[in-house]
Amino acid sequence: MRPEIEVARSTDTLARAESWAALPPEELKRRAASAAANRDAEQLWALTEAYLFLHGSRGAKVSRHTLRTYRRGVLDLVEAWAGENLLRPSRDAGVVYMRRLEAGPPQVAPQPPGAQRVLDDAKAEPLSPASLQVKLAAARTLYKALRWSGATEARPFDDVRVAKDPTPAWEKRRPYTDDEVEALLEFADPSEKVVVLLGAHAGLRISEMTDLRWTDLDLERGQLRVRSGKGGKAATVSLTKRLRDALSDLRLVDMSGQNGKNRQRDSGLVLPWAADHARRRFKRVCALAGVEYASAGVHGLRHGAGTRYYRQTGDLGRVAAHLRHADIQTTRIYAKISAQSIGEDIEDW
Repeated sequence: MRPEIEVARSTDTLARAESWAALPPEELKRRAASAAANRDAEQLWALTEAYLFLHGSRGAKVSRHTLRTYRRGVLDLVEAWAGENLLRPSRDAGVVYMRRLEAGPPQVAPQPPGAQRVLDDAKAEPLSPASLQVKLAAARTLYKALRWSGATEARPFDDVRVAKDPTPAWEKRRPYTDDEVEALLEFADPSEKVVVLLGAHAGLRISEMTDLRWTDLDLERGQLRVRSGKGGKAATVSLTKRLRDALSDLRLVDMSGQNGKNRQRDSGLVLPWAADHARRRFKRVCALAGVEYASAGVHGLRHGAGTRYYRQTGDLGRVAAHLRHADIQTTRIYAKISAQSIGEDIEDW
């Protein structure tokens, strides 16, 4: 996204928030109550967005990722609570909602050939604890917004907690090995190589990859600038020589016009696709290279970067700095992953 478009969208969001804030108290209450009574999910999201922008902890710096995931959470809640009065939900409605999400979708009987699938593959598995926390945060924010409007005093999610996940984080985060990264690079085209190396060397998240602009790169100094990382934080990231070379090669392809059919977005962005399409392209490369995708996803590239750097340095502080972790306790996961190599040490005992 071009910076001027990003500023324009932020300005639009502020204008929408101000339009809600400018309403007289009774009109604000009436609109919010009407949206709840009519189960108008889009209006309820508009109210929630305004509350987030005006009273959320991030204020006007709330990230597009947060807005996108919270919107999805509000829409999902309204759909799931078809039998609930949104302004006066039943006593255990909040906790029942979360437990249903934890349990995952109901099992669907096999469909006859040609029949329409009832559930998409993406919805066929229970949500991760992190995703559940986002759903809970979105639901709580909706009700903060409704209380702000004066439409209700209900607090159906205040005492709801996501069940603890008994599986340690390092058991769930499979990093791609060095050999797997090399196999992926062998089958990747120039844009896909950049995806692999942005993750496996620079440790970028997929949203950071697809937001990266050519103006964020300083190839001479071997650095790139993440303008809006997790939590809206900006940071400078060091580049490896192979990543610099891959970026230079992709720039030449873009400048030559050879990437025309491949490019779906603004030419100022490094990658030609948005996050969902980039994920599909990476999954395709995994299939070509014979590398398992399901247990790692694109994020496994970042985990590979953390694991490799810790193995090389043994220094959690340097790994935390490279991956831009706010808390070094997060980085300790990579020490745990690295410790799994103990099995290789004792194999010949």
